[in-house]
Amino acid sequence: MNRRRTARAATRTSLIAGVALISMLCNASAWAETTKKHKRTSVTTTTSTVVASTSEQQRLNALAGQMTNLQKQSDDTVSEVKKIEQAITVAPPAQADAKPQTVGEHVGVLEKSFGDLKTDLANNLGIHVHGLVDAGYEHNFNQPNHNTNVIRVFDQDGFQLTQGNIHIDRTVEGGVGFVTDLNFGQVANTLSFATRYSNAFPVGNQWFDPTQLYLTYTAPIGSGINFSAGRFVTLLGAETINTYNNLNFNESKGIIFGFGIPFTHTGVRGAYTFNDYVSFIGGVNNGWDDPAAFNNGGPNYEGELALNNKEKTVSLLINGIWGPNLVGKSNSNLGAIDPVATWKPWFLPKLTLQSEYVYGTQSGPVINGHSGSWTGVSGYVVYDWTDQFETATRGEMFQDKDGSRTGTAQTLWEVTQTLSYKIPQVTGLLGRLEYRHDNSSQNVFTNNNFVDPVTGVQHLWRGQDTVSANMIYAF
Repeated sequence: MNRRRTARAATRTSLIAGVALISMLCNASAWAETTKKHKRTSVTTTTSTVVASTSEQQRLNALAGQMTNLQKQSDDTVSEVKKIEQAITVAPPAQADAKPQTVGEHVGVLEKSFGDLKTDLANNLGIHVHGLVDAGYEHNFNQPNHNTNVIRVFDQDGFQLTQGNIHIDRTVEGGVGFVTDLNFGQVANTLSFATRYSNAFPVGNQWFDPTQLYLTYTAPIGSGINFSAGRFVTLLGAETINTYNNLNFNESKGIIFGFGIPFTHTGVRGAYTFNDYVSFIGGVNNGWDDPAAFNNGGPNYEGELALNNKEKTVSLLINGIWGPNLVGKSNSNLGAIDPVATWKPWFLPKLTLQSEYVYGTQSGPVINGHSGSWTGVSGYVVYDWTDQFETATRGEMFQDKDGSRTGTAQTLWEVTQTLSYKIPQVTGLLGRLEYRHDNSSQNVFTNNNFVDPVTGVQHLWRGQDTVSANMIYAF
């Protein structure tokens, strides 16, 4: 009985031990396989990370090398720029007796010498020297023959020196002074053809014109009467011939300026300022642009009454001239009245509004045996958007009903838009862009394309359009 129990117990024990051993072997195999898989994953991941890290490091090293090269190139460029800046710096030599070495030092010496000369002339002699250069390019879409812009003065189609001006004046309190304006370029070309030097014959087209040459003296009467004697520009007109301190609003000159009023006179003037609100100029001269005859029947009389408020934001100039201008015909008189009004609104201080009206007449047998007359009106809208940027719009109409001023009985009108920009950091340098359209009631504008095959006469148009770009330097 005991043996059976012992045998059964031993059998059970052996069975349990066998099952346990088989279970352990199975678990061990599964654990080994799992461990093997884990080890493979771990090895694979580690290998991938190492490869990626090595590639990124190489790229970083390459980028670092490129940055180093770029930095070196930048340093070299900065060094070269500094050398160039040092070479072109406009400055005199460090020592007064040292010779200039760089381009900038040579320019600096010239500027200093010119500045010293101007200072010496101003301080010792009261003489002031100024200048103006206006050059640019203009395109006429009609492409007229000989590059001539019809009904225009001072400008032509193509590249041009519009104006070179040298202004010299001497002002001495209680003494005699003078004013001189010497013009070159297209301005001189027009003036020398249209005007005469005193009573001499016209000299024709040329690129030099002594536009103003007159003496000045202030007589100690009242607040002082300023006398002028010689050749000077006319009092009439909203526009005038440019000088260093008056460039006008637009680049091209209006029709009224070119055909409605004179350019210059030779004679004597007196100017008197009554108070802050009223002044007057009166004079006698040889007439419109100095007629060629000594016996033209007597002098012409000119005058200007100026009215304005104390702040000069509202002003009215009433100009006029009258007198004989035909050779041997003292009863044939030429005259014009030309009021000009200017308003700078207090609520828009950067806006300037200006208007001009002219009425002119010439009596006697001047056009087909009878008298002639003309009228014109113009308006200007000028706005200073910034200290550097300005726009100026001009509209104008001119009626020459007898053809006494333009040679054709016609009504003309034009509109002009001008953009002016003061170049920063360059005192006195101005850039201008301008568009202008001219139109006539008659076919008067030339071109180089159309010719009538029957008559051989060139076909004329009623309008012309121009665009221009100019650089102006004034000092």
